[in-house]
Amino acid sequence: MKKTILLLILTIFSSNILTAQQKISETEKLVSLGKIYGFLKYYHPEVGKGKFDWDDEFIKILPEVLKASDKESMSTLYIDWIESLGEVDECKRCDSEENYFDKNFDLSWTQDTTVFNNTLILKLKHIENNRFQGENFYASNEPVGKIKITNEPIYKEFEYPNEKYRLLGLFKYWNIIEYFYPYKYLADQNWDSVLTEMIPKIRNASSKSEYQYIIKELIAKLDDTHAWINFYEEKAKYLPVKVSHIENKAVISGFYNDSIANINNLKLGDIILKINDLDIKKETEKNLKYVAGSNINIKFKNTYNTILRGSESKVKLSIERDGQIKEIKVNRYDFNEFNYWNNPKQIKSKPLNDKIGYINMASVKGEDIKDIFESFENKTAIIIDLRNYPAFIYKRFSRYLNSEKRDFSKIYSPDVNYPSRFTFKDNLKTNRSRKAFKGKVILLVNEDSMSRSEFTAMAFQTADNVITVGNQTAGADGDVVIFEYMGGYRTAMSGNGIIYPDGTETQRTGIRIDVEVKPTINGLRQGRDEILEKAIEIATE
Repeated sequence: MKKTILLLILTIFSSNILTAQQKISETEKLVSLGKIYGFLKYYHPEVGKGKFDWDDEFIKILPEVLKASDKESMSTLYIDWIESLGEVDECKRCDSEENYFDKNFDLSWTQDTTVFNNTLILKLKHIENNRFQGENFYASNEPVGKIKITNEPIYKEFEYPNEKYRLLGLFKYWNIIEYFYPYKYLADQNWDSVLTEMIPKIRNASSKSEYQYIIKELIAKLDDTHAWINFYEEKAKYLPVKVSHIENKAVISGFYNDSIANINNLKLGDIILKINDLDIKKETEKNLKYVAGSNINIKFKNTYNTILRGSESKVKLSIERDGQIKEIKVNRYDFNEFNYWNNPKQIKSKPLNDKIGYINMASVKGEDIKDIFESFENKTAIIIDLRNYPAFIYKRFSRYLNSEKRDFSKIYSPDVNYPSRFTFKDNLKTNRSRKAFKGKVILLVNEDSMSRSEFTAMAFQTADNVITVGNQTAGADGDVVIFEYMGGYRTAMSGNGIIYPDGTETQRTGIRIDVEVKPTINGLRQGRDEILEKAIEIATE
């Protein structure tokens, strides 16, 4: 009798454990829905053709998923949904021998027996193996390879939508990153865990302001200097200075317009302590998680910029200058007033002395290159400044640096026919000339070297006799993709993966640097360009 009672107790206990294991939280349900919504959108042949109002399908199934009591009932709901979409025929083109870049690829969640039953698992695998191969209604490739998001419904006056549409916006964005962001694998936080973290935050957002801060936090989790979000609020005004993270302080490191900076009594090396009595250090700590950046130095720089810009034309700054704390009133401006990108004062090139020539890539156009190199043909060294955003002339320029064509970059782009996988393009090569410059080539880079500047530096680093001097670049290579975050908000990410031919990554880490030189506060105050000084020293060795 005692054995029978004990057996009964064990049976009931085991049954309770099994039932508990099958129970699923609301967040877990929503994670599964968010993933299946995106998977079917980009993988299912009938959905991929645009036959369904896919957002409406989500809105209809959302309450049913939340009502599901366990994995069995939830799996049955998904199975019925999938079957209602139509048959998935055998795909004869899906067995590919393609050499994929697969560091972002992971569909293991579709085979998770703790969440889905075996029937659903088999269905999801069947869809993967027989995925859509035509022109997807929601995504296509641009000529340069990056993704183009297409045919998304326009939602007007959705700046702060209700909960179900807030979730829809989150799932749309999460899946675009999941399947088409080339650097997902490099982010600090696992993208699956981002979804789990952000669902309750999005659901509980109690105001437009809170909702927008949550979206900022989401975008920042890409750890991508190219990433941003624009909420179409009042146009911001800017201080006429660049502010960098130097010696763990917010330091004026350059000018957008030196004349306007001088009028406002702003000097190189000034340490900004407060803006309108707000402590910069505390504001930075508060805002850092909302600002995108590929590395910590850029995140600090971008956060300073966020704090210092605003709608007010006049602000009060507390600064430290030469050991003294001063309060000054300064003006903020529309950025166009600086004429920063078309500054007539910027030189294209100049001789530094009899042996060294200097080229400023910010100002050089294609038609300038031949004359510049002819003027420097008797120099023993050329310093090329890439601490800026150059024109797209790397190939035309490289023939004056390279005696033979050389691979400098490998590119991988999203494969719309197998989402989350990426395909390699042919390696990019430099140009060449038998008359290429035979002296030293010294490249200058720093945090202002971003995207096209980093890409150009990679090409120039194949020169016959080259050395790179400076400090960590922005770590954001590859074309930018701009698309909509639901509700009319515009957002961006890096679109193509860029690596060195040997597989070394440039995203986040920046380009290779041979001689590291970091600016100092004292150096800035003395008006010194410490990176250029080091380059001149190397050139004369």
